[in-house]
Amino acid sequence: LQVVAMGHGHDEPFKIPHHSIYNNYKAFPELADHERRLGQLGLKDPWIRNYVYLYDKEYPHVRGQWAHFKRLILPGWKLGVGAAVALIAVEELYSYAKTGQTSWDAHH
Repeated sequence: LQVVAMGHGHDEPFKIPHHSIYNNYKAFPELADHERRLGQLGLKDPWIRNYVYLYDKEYPHVRGQWAHFKRLILPGWKLGVGAAVALIAVEELYSYAKTGQTSWDAHH
């Protein structure tokens, strides 16, 4: 018997990721330029890695709303249209077989 608890299996102790995995900020030209400009002034931003999410294209707010919408909708578009056409065809054939007319022939 397995007991399922709320929290989806995130048991204690929690694993805290090491901070070094977020040191990819140099891969983003905007942040690399920011660090370079600060260096020219003799300054350093120890929290620069916390701003990666503002420039990472994997986040929807960076890519833009339209691009995010297309990424959500387009993969299933062809399948959805095909399923809708097939369902309408089946309904019309059933209606024609049962009553001798389709909904397209019905006079409202």
